[in-house]
Amino acid sequence: MIQVTFIGIGEIGSALMHVIGDRAEIRVWDKDTSKMEKPISLEESLNGTEIVFLCVPSWVVREVSKEISKFINKKTIIISLAKGLEEKTLKTMDAVLDECLSKGQPFGVLGGPILAEELIADLPGVGVLGAKDQIVFSNLQPLFQGSSVRLESVSDTRTVALASVLKNIYAVGLGIAEGLGWGWNGKGWLAAKAMDEMNIIARLLGGDERIVAGAAGNGDFLATAMSPDSRNRETGREIAIAGECVKTSEGCHSIAPVLQLVSDSKQHLLFLLSLDRIINNHEKPKKVFEELLRSSS
Repeated sequence: MIQVTFIGIGEIGSALMHVIGDRAEIRVWDKDTSKMEKPISLEESLNGTEIVFLCVPSWVVREVSKEISKFINKKTIIISLAKGLEEKTLKTMDAVLDECLSKGQPFGVLGGPILAEELIADLPGVGVLGAKDQIVFSNLQPLFQGSSVRLESVSDTRTVALASVLKNIYAVGLGIAEGLGWGWNGKGWLAAKAMDEMNIIARLLGGDERIVAGAAGNGDFLATAMSPDSRNRETGREIAIAGECVKTSEGCHSIAPVLQLVSDSKQHLLFLLSLDRIINNHEKPKKVFEELLRSSS
């Protein structure tokens, strides 16, 4: 059996453990030892492991990557599920891993519509693996064979990582519309605008629009924006109900960094600018969304 280690025992980590459980020998580690049935050290959890799933937030990926590098061998595959940008450097998770892991260490980022609650219920999902080295997909694929999750692979790690960031941002926006009581006509218009802006941003940042238009981008966005189990959608809904941002998520955290990256062309991103006004400038969601509807072409 393949030896797999999960770092971070949250919803997505638990869901993936459920999916691959019959095809892997699994170890887990979390800084909160109460989450582990049998507390072990980080070194013990990584001893001899072949694949490591990093199920931690984007803001700790750098720290965790450096730490695990002390205990893995050169062939150990690292897979990040974080869907955000590093706040200080504005780097996507693949760039952070590339900096922190040993030279030549195989790694990938996993995106796509794989909501944790649905994986636990054995409902279909599609994981999109961004990995430059084909050996990463070859080693990961057997873990998902016969499961409810179909695994796709592309070599463009940056676009998969970027798409994962953008879908969270715009899912918050659809959640706000839901909380404001918008119907499907309005939400359908917003969804189309979100997907259009995701493509614009990808193009501005050198990403592959075809990947953004597929499961890694639009597919993940629609799942995240529509599912009642989505944290980003629920965050947006609560923002609308409260009248201000009282709870943050990866999507909320990513708005300002993305605007910094596209600063010269942000005037074309009216939906993103509207979310920035609500989340970071504390303007009233109802007023901002009414203005967005009136001003957009």
